[in-house]
Parts: sequence; C-alpha cells; structure tokens
Amino acid sequence: SNCDSSAANILRGHYERPYFLPAEAESSKTDWIFMGTPGYGAHMHIDHVGNPSWQAQIRGRKLWSLEPPPECFTQCSPLDVVVEPGDIIVLDTNIWYHKTLIVSQELSITIGSEYD
Repeated sequence: SNCDSSAANILRGHYERPYFLPAEAESSKTDWIFMGTPGYGAHMHIDHVGNPSWQAQIRGRKLWSLEPPPECFTQCSPLDVVVEPGDIIVLDTNIWYHKTLIVSQELSITIGSEYD
C-alpha cells in the first residue's frame, strides 16, 4: 500500500474513481497496488482496514474465493468469481473471508482503495 500522499496523488492521476460509487463516498488516502505472477495469491483471511474497498483488475485474471461471515454461514453460500481486466470487485473485506489466486498466464496488476 502507499502511505505517501504525494505518491498517492500521482497514482490517482492514472485512474478515475469507479463511476458507481456515490459522489459523497470518500476514498482513503491509501491506494493499493497488487502485482503477482501466475499461481500466486493470498490465503483465506479477513482484512483489518477502516472501510469497505474496491479493487480494479488492470491486467491478468484473478480468482476470488469468498466465504460468508460466521453469523450467516448457514444461510449464505461460498462464492467463487474470476475478475477479468476491466472488472471491479467491491467488497467489505473486514466481514467476508476471502482468498485470491492469479489464474492467467500473465502478470496480474490490480489497484484498489477503501471508500465509505
């Protein structure tokens, strides 16, 4: 993640906030860049960030495996979704357990940020 506000401003010059987020929603001052090669990803976890987040797939394909929070585990089903270049996933990663796996044969690049 990025904690330098001048670097964040430069990074944000290369993309626009997702059009579907409400105009009054605030993005955090921390942007994320995830880069990885085929076969790598993140283990099953929940995050400890301030707000829900969005992640935009720029290059490559990434499999997201989602598990519901314990309180709705008997009523909600696990979900797998492949995010393609140009897709954006919006998720409260503080609640939903998730893991990722790069499933394309090329470098994966994803950018993201929190919003409220």
